[in-house]
Amino acid sequence: MSEFRTSRRRPWPVRVLLTIAVVVATLVGPTGVASAATATVGNTDGDGLNVRSGPTTSSAAVGLVWDGRVVDISCQARGETVTNTYGFSSDLWDYVPELGGYLADAYMATGHDDRIPGVPECGDSGGSDLLPVSQFQGQPNQSEDCGPTSVVTALLALGVTPRSWNASVPVTAINQARADMGYDPSWNDPNQFGTNEADVRRALAANGVSAQVSWNFDTALAHVRGGRPVIMAGNMKDLPWSGSNVAHFLTVAGYENGQYLVLDPASDTVVYRASAAVLGAYWDNHLGRAGVLL
Repeated sequence: MSEFRTSRRRPWPVRVLLTIAVVVATLVGPTGVASAATATVGNTDGDGLNVRSGPTTSSAAVGLVWDGRVVDISCQARGETVTNTYGFSSDLWDYVPELGGYLADAYMATGHDDRIPGVPECGDSGGSDLLPVSQFQGQPNQSEDCGPTSVVTALLALGVTPRSWNASVPVTAINQARADMGYDPSWNDPNQFGTNEADVRRALAANGVSAQVSWNFDTALAHVRGGRPVIMAGNMKDLPWSGSNVAHFLTVAGYENGQYLVLDPASDTVVYRASAAVLGAYWDNHLGRAGVLL
């Protein structure tokens, strides 16, 4: 079976061409986060399109999409050159946050034979607009608030203002996130230690942001390279700036120059830079091996 069978060279029905012409304009999804462009999957001859964790055909397949599926593209990346069944070649790959991976642009009906105007390069997030927040604000649950604080930093990285956010008093948003998880932030419950992935998703949903949990490390990193943050579970003992043997949540907020931009609520309020190997060591621990993909 071939890698993909979609061709922008095959004639499309008029209704599809009209749809493409309209939806390539910038859209805004239900969370208020702009999607750069929209395209339609088609002409796969029943094989579907593989979703890849990176912009190569050798990257792990993390899903499959079928004819007629409309997808939102957040960014494009240069990668492996792929030639479709009609001889059209392109080294562009389109990142689709909802799918957590890349689709080869040579096989996507985008309305363009190269880059889509206005769509950013994947990994162009930088670190200057990221805001680190410490979980230690004097609140009763500060030692266990890595989850609620990571919700706050991930929302800010996404461009969504967290509920009860006050830049001068960030603890109000941290406490709100804990409350949105279903816990009382005003006291330390001895029967409740820490928070989990379901709690994180619940707090994000209270902010109008849909998220999914992935147990695949490559998928989580691809999501970040595609321009979307991930709240990642792991253990601090494998972080070069920490070393504490504690199960933990942190936000992987961006990707720049081959490194991931990390907001660690239990460490200094700086944007850390980490390699995939460092994050992999952090991830691969008891109570880790999970990422909440915004």
